[in-house]
Amino acid sequence: KLLRVLEEREFTRVGGTNSISVDVRVIAATNRPLREHVEEGSFRTDLYYRLNVLSIYLPPLRERPSDIPILVRRFIRDLSAQHDRPFPGLSAEAMSMLVEYPWPGNVRELRNLVESMVVLSHGREIGPEDLPRQIREGGNARFLPVRTGPVVRGAEGADGRELEFILRSLL
Repeated sequence: KLLRVLEEREFTRVGGTNSISVDVRVIAATNRPLREHVEEGSFRTDLYYRLNVLSIYLPPLRERPSDIPILVRRFIRDLSAQHDRPFPGLSAEAMSMLVEYPWPGNVRELRNLVESMVVLSHGREIGPEDLPRQIREGGNARFLPVRTGPVVRGAEGADGRELEFILRSLL
């Protein structure tokens, strides 16, 4: 139905009898290789060619760390206004940690973190100690804790520290 609307550029309001002209642009985003899905038959060929007028590749945030301070400043400005909360910002060390973090959740993860900092900062500057552990530890902590089982947890004298070291090294 959407394809028909794009072709005709007009539609009728539900329950109405008059056609209304529209000028529609569709912007679609995906993290999937659609061409491969078309070849496999799991994505409609006609829809692919209708949507594939202009393709723009936007690398993930981890591949463009210079964007992080710009995004953080923008999010702080917008979210401070939205929540009506003054926010003095981040220390240079905290910003450095944000730039070094790999951001597996991409820009959405960064925005959510900034929103929580704006809401919970209580009017003071955010330092490294205020950042979540996985960011302070450069992303390695997101794989832990790992279930180790009762045998390993009860290891004599180790208290599981050797296993944790091995798991961190492997991950």
